[in-house]
Amino acid sequence: MAKPGHDAECAQRIRMLRLARAANPPPITLLHAIAAEISQCCGHHSLKCFRLASGWSSAEKAVQAMRRMCDEQGLGSRGLTKRSWLDWESGHRPGADYLDLLCRLFRTGPVELGFATDYTPGLRTTAPALERELIMSAASESSDHAAETEAAAIGPNALEQLSEDVTRLARAYVHAPPLPLFGELTRVRNRVYRLIDRTRRPAQQRDLYLVAGQVCGLLGSASFDLGYAYAASEQARAARVYGEVIGHNELTAWADGLLACVEFWAGRPAQALQLVERGLTIAPEGTTRVRLLSIAARASALLGDVDGTRQAILDAQDARGPQTELHDGVGGEFGFDGARQSFCAGSSYLSVGLGMEAAAECERALALYRSAPAEHRWYAAEASTSVDLAAARLLAGDIDGVTEALTPVFPLSPDRRVEGILKRVKAIRNSLATISAQDTTALMDMIEGFTIETAAYGLPISL
Repeated sequence: MAKPGHDAECAQRIRMLRLARAANPPPITLLHAIAAEISQCCGHHSLKCFRLASGWSSAEKAVQAMRRMCDEQGLGSRGLTKRSWLDWESGHRPGADYLDLLCRLFRTGPVELGFATDYTPGLRTTAPALERELIMSAASESSDHAAETEAAAIGPNALEQLSEDVTRLARAYVHAPPLPLFGELTRVRNRVYRLIDRTRRPAQQRDLYLVAGQVCGLLGSASFDLGYAYAASEQARAARVYGEVIGHNELTAWADGLLACVEFWAGRPAQALQLVERGLTIAPEGTTRVRLLSIAARASALLGDVDGTRQAILDAQDARGPQTELHDGVGGEFGFDGARQSFCAGSSYLSVGLGMEAAAECERALALYRSAPAEHRWYAAEASTSVDLAAARLLAGDIDGVTEALTPVFPLSPDRRVEGILKRVKAIRNSLATISAQDTTALMDMIEGFTIETAAYGLPISL
């Protein structure tokens, strides 16, 4: 049985490397040595190794070769089938007539083909000449592979460009619509994948896996904002895998945070807390922990745990520390500044019905967003904060305050009406529907119109 990962291409590579240095036509001893090397490397049955060493990629080609041999040597026609050949390669011993034909075809004996055992004491089935050929060939191939590895590298300009692309796209994410970015992120990711296959230098592979993880993380955020929660989870898990492969705890913990967000939005806050706890076990000090603890507050609130919510918010405030590579260095969608922290705290307080605390945190977040440069104002968080402020005022029965808070949200262009905003606005509408006051009708009509066209509206059907 073949060892995992050793397919016909592996055997073909062995054959081509050996034949490239051989005479033309190659001696039969070389074909035997190739079969022995394929057996050693790939673990196939001996008959299959001889077939692959002969260059027959399928059993059907081997059957045709045997039929030609029988015709050319006047051995009579045979009704051999592909199925019979595959049975032999799986270990079934052929009859005496066909075993003789197989030995003729490969010019060897039944022992070498794996259908008999030589019990001669001290006899080695591999001749010394073949053994030497095998060992020297293996050494030569190791040298060739090392030379290929040395040559297989990518230039520093390509790595620098990819790093710049990730930083640019992460920072653009806070002020650009997600759908156009999705296409560019996919192109960058595919380019990274191609380059990973080209280089064999560990340092370059690590840099490329880091970029791949960051891009998959951004694709996860975009997928979620466009309403595809399952795709967001898949992208986040891919980002987590790349982080684990290169030992980048910050990226791995960030991915756990995104997975937790998907879970609590899907109504599974307990699972979200488990993911946060997993991320906290590896998260470095500073912003990474602030973000995870803020997400823990959101999940605790959805569980109705008021004390847990307050404690997580306080812990997040105390967790500010040294700046980190991903959250603070790259920033953008990976960033988690004071405005975003207050926004999460406000949402958490809102979920446990603490309207006054929620309103205070939301107003603090809005003040920070509105005082920041335009390129740093995360429109989705700012709009979501406004909706949360409206919800907090609705708890207090302040309908005019609700309208005032939602006023800056309604002009948001459809391509920026992402999933988080829409869910919050719809929750406001559902709450207003329970109020009998006549002055809510116009507001509900405005909300209804706002939710018709969304950021996912322009997606192709096949996405």
